[in-house]
Amino acid sequence: MISSDLTQSIKVSLKTATGQLGYILSKIDDEDQVENILLQLKAVQSTLTKTTYELLDDTYRKALAERISLAYQNCPGNCGNEETIEKLRTLFPELKLEEVPEKLREARTVEEELKKFLSERLDTPSPRD
Repeated sequence: MISSDLTQSIKVSLKTATGQLGYILSKIDDEDQVENILLQLKAVQSTLTKTTYELLDDTYRKALAERISLAYQNCPGNCGNEETIEKLRTLFPELKLEEVPEKLREARTVEEELKKFLSERLDTPSPRD
């Protein structure tokens, strides 16, 4: 779910872009407004790009945070992924948006390995006294 702050920010951005597009539509036939129209088109493009990155950043970061947290909670300390989990956990706050998908894939790999590790541990019969 998208946070209410981000939702509000997206709404403001989209309303701004809508206003700019309205201006463009009203002036498109006026040859004297070509420069203003181009300026408004660039502004709309910039607003939509920024809004897209904000949404992607929020979505990817939430998914990555959930996976890191799950891996951190499920690794008993000898799962073989301790270093990777700690690296992801430490790097998380500083990750740039373009790094997040790669780290998300890395976290998914750790998650799969943890599932395998835990299933092997749970399937192994324990010795009886």
